[in-house]
Amino acid sequence: MVKVSIEREFDSSADILWAMLANFGDISWIPAIEKVELEGEGVGMIRHVTVQGMPVLAERMDAIDHEQMILDYSVPSVAYLQVRNYTARAQVFGLDDGHCRIHWACQCEADGIGEDQATANTRGFYEMIMQWVGDYLDQRKAQSGRSNQ
Repeated sequence: MVKVSIEREFDSSADILWAMLANFGDISWIPAIEKVELEGEGVGMIRHVTVQGMPVLAERMDAIDHEQMILDYSVPSVAYLQVRNYTARAQVFGLDDGHCRIHWACQCEADGIGEDQATANTRGFYEMIMQWVGDYLDQRKAQSGRSNQ
């Protein structure tokens, strides 16, 4: 079993970060996404994600808790990471008015590679996710600053 968790603090309110993550159908903050097709609504909904050169990824929202800012989702197979039976939880924590922390964790099984490589692949992907989140929040902050001038 592969288990990966990562945390990062951001110069953003928890509410802003949570609004981004809780909108399960909108992952426009992730670069290289060609298309997202939604099936259903709320818990149980599936987003079919198309990235050029990759198999379509079907991610299912398993649970969402707006009070605790927790999102649980699962993916039967993530070919580009070479893992299967992937389950993940992202949780946002408010630190103060202008800062927050996200904790993102998953467990999955290696699929055709060793667990060490699957762990490295998954950790590397999570580090990219954190960069994309930070880029989105920075861009949002810059746009907000321009609109206030």
